[in-house]
Amino acid sequence: MKKIECIIRADKLKDVTDALKEIGVGGMTVSEVRGFGTQSTRPDSFLFVHKAKIEIYATDTQVKEIVSKVLMHCSTGKMGDGKIVVLPIDDCVRVRTGERKNKAIL
Repeated sequence: MKKIECIIRADKLKDVTDALKEIGVGGMTVSEVRGFGTQSTRPDSFLFVHKAKIEIYATDTQVKEIVSKVLMHCSTGKMGDGKIVVLPIDDCVRVRTGERKNKAIL
């Protein structure tokens, strides 16, 4: 099981979420966030640019396709496109039913 965190340009959010739904991603958490990266050292850059954060819990077999879809819809080749982080999950519990691990994700 993995947690996928994507920080992307806010204007790419609808395209990405639509693409993820098309490949069967059953749920995600979306937040409005602000931040800056290495480009903030440039004098013409702005601090705390508005971004969108998508958090997805996925099975190991889903990760590659999810990451590919996010890259396909978010990569402009310019600074500020964002980051994707894939983290291991030890356990996941669906609070309503008590289901665990992959059953709680799918």
